[in-house]
Amino acid sequence: MRKHELDLTSLVAGLVFVAIAVAYLVGTLTKVRIDAGWILPLGLVGLGAAGLAGSVRSSLRTDPDEPT
Repeated sequence: MRKHELDLTSLVAGLVFVAIAVAYLVGTLTKVRIDAGWILPLGLVGLGAAGLAGSVRSSLRTDPDEPT
């Protein structure tokens, strides 16, 4: 199997969605009230941070095939 480059944005976005799902699952199983007024905005902040990190990382990367 070929190795591929790590896609940081997709990884963080997936982890944010998993964290939201786990929070709601734990809330359901323990009868703790999960306030969507906090969970959803924090998820969006996480997705924004992932997008920002991905764009910064791609802008800092140099292509060895590109002439200098």
